[in-house]
Amino acid sequence: MKKKNLPAELSEEPKAKKYLAGEEEYTFSDSVSDAFRQKNEKTFFALIFAAVFVILLLVVAAVADLLVLCFEVNRIFGYTMVAVTAILVGVFIVRPIVRVLFSRFFVVDVTADKCNMARRRNYRALKEVARALVRYNADPKNRKFRYLSAERADKISAALESRDRAALKGAMKEAYSTDVGKFAGSLIRGSAGKAFLITSVSQNDKVDGLAVLLINLSLVKQIVGAYGYRPSYAKLFRIYVAVLRNALIAYGMQNVNWFNVFGKFFAGVARKIPFVDTLVDSTVQGAVSAFLTFLIGYKTKKYLCSDYKKQEKLDDEGADFADDEVRLAAAAARKLQKDKAV
Repeated sequence: MKKKNLPAELSEEPKAKKYLAGEEEYTFSDSVSDAFRQKNEKTFFALIFAAVFVILLLVVAAVADLLVLCFEVNRIFGYTMVAVTAILVGVFIVRPIVRVLFSRFFVVDVTADKCNMARRRNYRALKEVARALVRYNADPKNRKFRYLSAERADKISAALESRDRAALKGAMKEAYSTDVGKFAGSLIRGSAGKAFLITSVSQNDKVDGLAVLLINLSLVKQIVGAYGYRPSYAKLFRIYVAVLRNALIAYGMQNVNWFNVFGKFFAGVARKIPFVDTLVDSTVQGAVSAFLTFLIGYKTKKYLCSDYKKQEKLDDEGADFADDEVRLAAAAARKLQKDKAV
C-alpha cells in the first residue's frame, strides 16, 4: 500500500517534536526545521548572495588596474599578487559576510500554528546568546575588549544556572539596553571616524570606495558579534545593499569639486588661503563617508533591536492571529473557486 504524500507541515512534525523534546543530537544549527524556512527568507538569502556578487565585482574592478601593472612587471609576480588579493578578499570581505549570515537569530515572523515551536526555539537561541556573551566577557584574552559589566554578567549567569526564564529575559534586556547598546554606539563612532580619516586623506576614488566598503562590512560584523545574533535575511539584504551604495557614493565623490559647489562660502580672503580647495574637498568627502558609515551602524543596531522586541512580543503575546485568519480565509476562497470550476 503506497503512502500518501502528506502536507509539508505534517511531514515536518517528527522533526519539530524531536527538537522540542530537547534531544542532544539535534544541535542548535539544526534547530530551524523546514517549518521555519519561510519562502521570503529563502528569496532574501539568494538576494544577499547576489549583492555579495556585485560587491566582489566592485572589488575586482577596483584592483584590476593594479593587478595588470603587476603582470607587466613579471608574470610570477602578477600571479602572486592575484593570490594575495584573493586571500585578502576572503579575509576582509567574504569572511565577515559569512560569519554574519550563519550567526544565531530569532524567529519572529511565524503563523499561529508554529507559535509554540518558535517560542521554544527562540528561548534556546536566547540561552545560546547569553552563554556566548558571558563566555566572551569572562575570557582573560578579551580583558581589554570587555563591554559587559561584571554585575550584569553575574545576573545572566545566575539566570542560566537557575533556568529561570523570566530572570534571563530581564537580565538580557537590561544588558542590551545599557552595556551592549553603548558598546555598539562606540563601534559605530569609531568606524565613522576611520571612514572620515581614510577618505579625507586618500584622494583616490578606488581607495575611498574600498575603504568604505571594508569599514562598513567590518562594522556590521562587529555589531552582530556584540549583540550575539543577526537580523533576518530580509533586513540583512537591505543592510548589504546600503553598504554597496555607500561604497559607490564614496567612489564617485572624487569626481565632484566640492570647493566649487560651496564656492559662495569661500569668497574673498578664504580664496587666497593656499590649498583651501583641497582641504574643502577632503573634509566634505570624509564627512559624507563618516555619515554613511554611521547610518549603516545605526540601521544594523535598529534592526537587531527590532527583532529582539518582536521575539519578546511573540513569547509574551503569541503570533498575530489576524494574519492567520486572513490566510485561512484566502485559502478557503481559493478552494471554493476550484470546486465551482469543477
